[in-house]
Amino acid sequence: MSEFIAVFVWISPAMSMIYQEMFDIGPQTQQMSVGARVYHHPQLPVLADYDILFMGLSEARGQMHVERIGAPFHVLIIGVEGQGEIIAGDERIAIGPNQLAILPAYSHSGFERASELWRCAWFLLNDAPCWNSLAGGSVSVRSVQHAHSLFFAMYTLCHEARLKQESLSGEALILVLDVLKRMLASAVNSDDLASRLRTLFSGIRFAPAQAWRVEQLAEQYGVSTAHFHRLCLKNLGATPLQLIIEQRMLRARELLSSGRYSVSEVASAVGYEEVASFSRRYRAHFGSGAGEARKKTAKLP
Repeated sequence: MSEFIAVFVWISPAMSMIYQEMFDIGPQTQQMSVGARVYHHPQLPVLADYDILFMGLSEARGQMHVERIGAPFHVLIIGVEGQGEIIAGDERIAIGPNQLAILPAYSHSGFERASELWRCAWFLLNDAPCWNSLAGGSVSVRSVQHAHSLFFAMYTLCHEARLKQESLSGEALILVLDVLKRMLASAVNSDDLASRLRTLFSGIRFAPAQAWRVEQLAEQYGVSTAHFHRLCLKNLGATPLQLIIEQRMLRARELLSSGRYSVSEVASAVGYEEVASFSRRYRAHFGSGAGEARKKTAKLP
């Protein structure tokens, strides 16, 4: 592994700072980037107006390991495909698709590839007032939406900057900033994520007969189907299909408890074409049959 090297960086004409930075990136990793400084190729000076120092995309294969100690800028890593690891001092934190890592300025932090292919987007942002929400605190990984949208917008920006198409680069930059700001505003920690997922599935209860599909819910949430499956297991302890069934069964119990509908009517109301299939599912879920629940309700005053 490479050793840390000291890097001298000009922060402003009146101030400079020394920090430690280590890169160990193999030739198999492909990257596109654009920066605000004269030594960046390609350079897009307008990035400085938004206190963006450097930004780009990585398709990491083989060796990829970056660490910094005391760097005077914030680093954002957005997972798009595959798996990476965020370095937070001696700790390692997994980052997958549609996850955002915040590495605050002046921290000991970094990142490395953890799967055969890791595709990610990244930003180096000046420690400036417009990015105060990133300052302080510790390294964190949060769930976000639409990482692919940001990735392709940044690809367009880097491509146009290479061609020195300033007008098109400006339009692409506006799109990148818009997606990034919305992403930061919607970034949530684990507790908030569980709440957001529950809210998403609660909608099924009000339209249980609708043909709910896991792919549809994943798209609505803004992540891939596979990642949506992982999120549900990790945060709610069940697969998306199990959570869909749970909402339908809860609605079925409510309808049966009202005493106004037969078992067949309830089965149809919650999306089952066959009463027998519904009855089996209801018994497996609650431990008693739908018919029994209907009879108990009928006996009540």
